[in-house]
Amino acid sequence: MTKTTDHLAAWSNLSGTLIAIASHGALAIVMTFAVSLLIASPAFAQGGTKIQIDIAQDLEQELEDVAQEVQEALDEIGVETGINIHIDDDDNDSRPKLGVYLSDMDFEDAYKMRYPYAHGVLVNGTVNNGAADKAGIIEDDIIMFFDGSKVRYEDHLVRLIRSKDYGDQVSIIFWRDEAIDSTVATFAAPAKKEKDTQLKMTEKGKKDKKRRNSRGYGGGGFTPMLVQDEFVDVASLMTELGLSSTPFRSEGIVLWGGSGQGYVGNGWFLGGFGNGGGLSNTVSYPLNDGSGNSVERDISFAMGFGGLTIEKRLAPFSWAVLGGGVGIGGGGIDLSVTQRDGEFTWAGLGTELLDTKSTTVNFSKNYAIVHPRASVMLKLTGWMRLKAEYGYLYGYAFSDGWKTTLGGGNLDEKQNSYELVGSPDTELQASTLSLGLWFGF
Repeated sequence: MTKTTDHLAAWSNLSGTLIAIASHGALAIVMTFAVSLLIASPAFAQGGTKIQIDIAQDLEQELEDVAQEVQEALDEIGVETGINIHIDDDDNDSRPKLGVYLSDMDFEDAYKMRYPYAHGVLVNGTVNNGAADKAGIIEDDIIMFFDGSKVRYEDHLVRLIRSKDYGDQVSIIFWRDEAIDSTVATFAAPAKKEKDTQLKMTEKGKKDKKRRNSRGYGGGGFTPMLVQDEFVDVASLMTELGLSSTPFRSEGIVLWGGSGQGYVGNGWFLGGFGNGGGLSNTVSYPLNDGSGNSVERDISFAMGFGGLTIEKRLAPFSWAVLGGGVGIGGGGIDLSVTQRDGEFTWAGLGTELLDTKSTTVNFSKNYAIVHPRASVMLKLTGWMRLKAEYGYLYGYAFSDGWKTTLGGGNLDEKQNSYELVGSPDTELQASTLSLGLWFGF
């Protein structure tokens, strides 16, 4: 929960509080003067000692109530300004204090802190050396249970605290850093000290101790991937089919695509990714019958991988988020060739089918993949990041060699696949690099 401080408004509240203190002080003086006159009167003297004691007790209770109201007002100012003003309680006050500044939870608080429950009270700050401070409670903790009772709202917790006595020990269950934790608080009796007004600054380090950088809520982006493998086997096959150039280079092949993730709790993100690339080309391939004729070949190449990702993020800086995780899925390489040898005629089609070299054939190699990766996201705006990722792609082939499907798999009936005799295993193990824009965070 982010607190903003309006110093003018805060000092206005402070001046109003001082006036309230003065007015209550004047009230106390007037009451004291009235009691003095009453005691000095003959009628009061005839009433005896019992009346004196009753009036003195009423006056003491009134002064205690006034002091309590003033302290509550000062506590509110302390939350807004960071300046805590404490006036000593009466030595006979038997009500212990936990030493915390509290506020009721709202939807924004719960969302920012990943708090999934519908009860609890937010700690805005603690009093130095108070019971909560000594028990390890800090700012932005959410008190869920107090001494076994579910904490429903701020006033409920205050009543639970006031039901305790000095010397009591209570268990406190609280929410911190997206996890449930517990501690024990002891209500120690206050030390005797001279009565004065203390003005001190709240320790800045303690207030900011648990201020966390955001790890994000989820999003997605355009993240092309460089697979650093020359894929010599595939490039050789494409050259053999007649292509003069392939998409493979010495540094690897770029696969275009993107990824997305959503927050699932405790710094973990679940999502998916998909990257692919390919080309289509038409070439003329000469016949080897010495006729000088050739056939036309339409060659289509596709390569792609995709699957699910799980990632853990850390936010050591406000401008950078680090992540590490793994992608699990599948992918493969497909090469389709359609060869045309002239045109067919209605008459004599049976003979032409015997002599034609027109055909369609598909070559494929499929993998199950595991893709561990590490990433860094650098802040550009509140809703956009530059994401860089390094990983290693492990591919596990479903079969040895390559599979061949005649007819391209486009016919209605089930197509049979055959192993391409003498085809290589074409292992897939390569490092990957990704760089792109991430939206949403």
